[in-house]
Amino acid sequence: MSEKSRYRQEEGEHVVDVRVANIEQIFDNRDPAPFRERDLDPDLAEYLFDAGEDLADEKSIRIVVWLDTPCRPGEIEAAMHVHFEDLIARNKRARRRRRRIGQITLSLAIVLVVGLIALAQLVGKAVPGSVGEGLKEGLVISSWVAMWRPIETLIYDWLPAQRERSVARKLLAATIVIRQGVKA
Repeated sequence: MSEKSRYRQEEGEHVVDVRVANIEQIFDNRDPAPFRERDLDPDLAEYLFDAGEDLADEKSIRIVVWLDTPCRPGEIEAAMHVHFEDLIARNKRARRRRRRIGQITLSLAIVLVVGLIALAQLVGKAVPGSVGEGLKEGLVISSWVAMWRPIETLIYDWLPAQRERSVARKLLAATIVIRQGVKA
């Protein structure tokens, strides 16, 4: 069963259905702020994000919230928009922090590489035989291992963050429909 087959289609869009008895189930009950500014329930936010990942390649998606009791117009839509805008902003801040840490650690690692390779050259000349050669190679290998994490941070760590940002943008752009009654 593919991820996309779990979602029904409506007017050419894949639909993520959310069924709740009342609006209170949408929000994190630990958050005392007014409705519009409250955080989404963590389980709901995770469910929506997982659905967004499943449907990330779709042109557009629709979120249909089925409520047993009515709520004020725009209340849920505003909360979802605030949540995904905040998720995008947090993602960008975290990416900037990781990039800055990567740049700093790369600078330190370059200094370490130069120092360890210079030390390896000295050890190679000062300690004869296979012991000297082993120490020299160990220092050279250690110098390149020191580069591992900074390079990983700068080159590879942006991929998951980019995917998360893309899914959050997809959810932010999703059509949100509020319906009362039993899910079709």
